[in-house]
Amino acid sequence: MQQILNILLRYKNFLIYISLLFFSIFFLSKRSFFHKSFINQLSLSLSGSVHSVKDRTISYFNLVEKNQILRTENEKLKIYELIYLNQLLESSDTINFPFKTIGAKVLKNSYTNARNYLILDKGFKDGIYSEMGVISNDGVVGIVNETTENFSSVISILHKDIKLNVKFKKNLSFGSLLWEGESPNKMKLIDIATINPVSIGDTIVTGGMSSYFPEGIPIGRVTGFIDTTSENFYDIDVELFSNLTQKKYAYIIENKTSEEIKGLENNE
Repeated sequence: MQQILNILLRYKNFLIYISLLFFSIFFLSKRSFFHKSFINQLSLSLSGSVHSVKDRTISYFNLVEKNQILRTENEKLKIYELIYLNQLLESSDTINFPFKTIGAKVLKNSYTNARNYLILDKGFKDGIYSEMGVISNDGVVGIVNETTENFSSVISILHKDIKLNVKFKKNLSFGSLLWEGESPNKMKLIDIATINPVSIGDTIVTGGMSSYFPEGIPIGRVTGFIDTTSENFYDIDVELFSNLTQKKYAYIIENKTSEEIKGLENNE
């Protein structure tokens, strides 16, 4: 027994070293296992998060695309409401409607000049040509002036050289609507004879006596008028329904009978 103790005492440093080495290897092995487990869990968590973000991102853009499609369809429905509900529901007659619309994005829109224009992302390759009317979901925008293959220039109704054929919704009195270069939501209605009754709040709609726009699209409301009896015509102020300073989308109107009408006009 004494000999064993002597051997242990003689080699105590070596034995301590071996013991420490053994325990170090053991704990290092355990630590390596837990370390690997932690890394694996962290990797799985990160991978799951990345895929989750990816899925949410894909879902988001799919939702954006679906919402865009729904928004476009809703815009079209509003346009047809503008055209139909203000006049067609009042008649039991069968209506021949020769117009169709082509959606476009507004790339540029001026409204502070005397003669304002818009640029749309549709051109003659999309069937767009000059003298087509342009509307939005809440009113009239302008008339196509020039086209390239992919783009169109539109004369805004906020243009001092343009006049719109319009009428009163309540009594079918026809006149011309023009912009005097002041506020982008104010226009002037002229050529309305004083024999026709006018009231504040009267609705003004497209007259339908041109090939640009269907009849009955709401444009604005009367906010003031002067009875110029000496001239037998009113001086009428109209506030537009449409905010022409904030247009992102528009619809170009194709009148499928315009060429036939122009042919008759040229023969006169």
